[in-house]
Amino acid sequence: MKGEEGLTLIELISTLAILSLIFLLVIPSTSFFDASKSNLRLKILAEEVVKDLRYIQQKSIFEKEILYFEIMEDKKGYYISSYNDDKIIKEKKFPQGVTIEKNIRKEIRFNEVGVPSNGGCTVTLKNEKQKIEITILPATGRIMIKGDY
Repeated sequence: MKGEEGLTLIELISTLAILSLIFLLVIPSTSFFDASKSNLRLKILAEEVVKDLRYIQQKSIFEKEILYFEIMEDKKGYYISSYNDDKIIKEKKFPQGVTIEKNIRKEIRFNEVGVPSNGGCTVTLKNEKQKIEITILPATGRIMIKGDY
């Protein structure tokens, strides 16, 4: 038909596909997305540390097996080990740019009622732009995440 103006469905889909490819190539290279990806990675690592601390706590309560949480010397990861035979149960290394610290000198372990044996403490996860603190309360053994979460 003569005189019809407009786009066909094929032309519209092709244009959207090309614009989507350009968008996917240009946008992820900005520093905003790198920073948010790094912050998301830190939050995920904080959740994993909390999960592992709760695992240690539950093992000491229900199975009377004493495990402990120890940070690596280079502060780029941690170990979970058995207190009786010093066997490493889990070793977690962090990606580049993420470090971990704690405010006590000894390892973190829990007694048979789930309370930290050496009192409460704070474990801090850091990257270039963000810091997340994981607090273990001394009297109850409650494990909480606080900070820019």
